[in-house]
Amino acid sequence: ITSNTLAGNRLNTELKDLGTSLSVYNKTFLNDIGATDNQTLLRYTLSTETGGIYGNYSGSGGGTAPNANAALDPQSNNRVRGLVAADNTRDLFLSSIPWDGYNIDAVDLQRGPNAILFGQGSPGGVINTRSKQAGYKNLGELSVRFDQYGSVRGTLDVNRVLVEDELAVRFAGVVNRSEFKQEPAYEDFNREYAAVRYEP
Repeated sequence: ITSNTLAGNRLNTELKDLGTSLSVYNKTFLNDIGATDNQTLLRYTLSTETGGIYGNYSGSGGGTAPNANAALDPQSNNRVRGLVAADNTRDLFLSSIPWDGYNIDAVDLQRGPNAILFGQGSPGGVINTRSKQAGYKNLGELSVRFDQYGSVRGTLDVNRVLVEDELAVRFAGVVNRSEFKQEPAYEDFNREYAAVRYEP
């Protein structure tokens, strides 16, 4: 269970003490629903809509409609509280680079214009992703996923302590081949991520 976050006021604060509409989706939740990016996560979150083929945007109400073509801007293809797309941040820094779940520990979603009181943010709010960090505990995880259209996704996450309580490294990688109902539509990508923690 995630009870603390930096996203509310940039300090490590308990969720119950924050005065903003904020939800934290940790790695367990992301794995449970199979979320790997904004589009696949926002289908299951509160007061959010996302466009695209599998989106849940209804087309009713006011506000700005999500972009009908997700390929043009996949990070901003959403609408929060019926207003506009939320700003995207990575470790609390504004970013337009799409995120992928293979190197993410949690996602903080601040909904609505009250999110702008705590720093940068659009009237729709802020979607912050927390990158995986190296830690002082050895761990490893390998996963493979398939779907009905022949898609294959493999991820690897390894953390190793090199010097106890002083130096650790972490590596994460993904190999993704997405197939769709309509042939020959597909999406291929391979990505790697590394983090080092050193506390002399």
